Amino acid sequence: MQIDAVMWPDRRWRDVAGEWRAAEQIGIVRGWVYDHLNLHPRHERWHEATTFLAAVAASTSTVGIGTMVTTPNFRHPALTAKAMLTVQDVAQGRLVVGVGAGGSGADSDALGGTPIGRADRMARFEEWTGQLRELLRRERSNVSGRWTTVVDTRLGGSPAHAPAIAVAATGTKGMRVAAQFADLWITQDVAQDPRVAAATAHAEIARQSLLLDRVCEGIGRDPSSLPRLAVLGYGSERPLASRTAFEDAIDRYAALGISTIAVLWPRGEDADRQLTLLADVLQDANATSGAPGDLP
Repeated sequence: MQIDAVMWPDRRWRDVAGEWRAAEQIGIVRGWVYDHLNLHPRHERWHEATTFLAAVAASTSTVGIGTMVTTPNFRHPALTAKAMLTVQDVAQGRLVVGVGAGGSGADSDALGGTPIGRADRMARFEEWTGQLRELLRRERSNVSGRWTTVVDTRLGGSPAHAPAIAVAATGTKGMRVAAQFADLWITQDVAQDPRVAAATAHAEIARQSLLLDRVCEGIGRDPSSLPRLAVLGYGSERPLASRTAFEDAIDRYAALGISTIAVLWPRGEDADRQLTLLADVLQDANATSGAPGDLP
């Protein structure tokens, strides 16, 4: 089981840079950052994701990096591809571009325009992800669709240097995008009510994983060719509560075919204990896991 972490781009660089160096030192395989346009009211700041990850890439040497997730809400596919190719070069191949459909709300509304419904949002996501993949993999591109057109644009992409794509999806339409374009599938312990038993989140991810199998088979893709990542800690799972809880989570999610779990980078009063626990678990887990460059 690979162990990743969701990192926080919400403080001055001089403060968060040390967290990334610590993550690299203890053996976190990949650090992920959320890509938001708007500042969350509970955070001091929220850095722009690609700029932030370029700084991370230049300040580290082994830890993988990724967005979780970039969306069409405020990202044009050509500009997104150009930024990601730059970060990939700085990172020397350690980047994974995590993408998702994006929801309604502040980020979606910030640039104006007519709000779109869920069906259109998913249609846009499918088109956008396919275009992004092509733009990352081709030196010169022409793409045309309902939502976006890119005319004879030379971004310098190539199959050899394009970062892997991870798709966050929980339903059939999003999983169809993952089955078509993804090198990694992302989900999370979606039971948001902390009073709900962890088993409920586990059961939901089990359901999603089986659905992903069926969607892959429906388009002729071998389900085993799509690695799977589950973020644990936002919902009802608490892997950093104890060594027993962490090992139990690893066993339960490995049994579902999950290849990576990502925990929330420790903050707050209990951070020192959680970091010690995380370092101890990583010492064992990463002895048998792959390196960040293992994704296609």
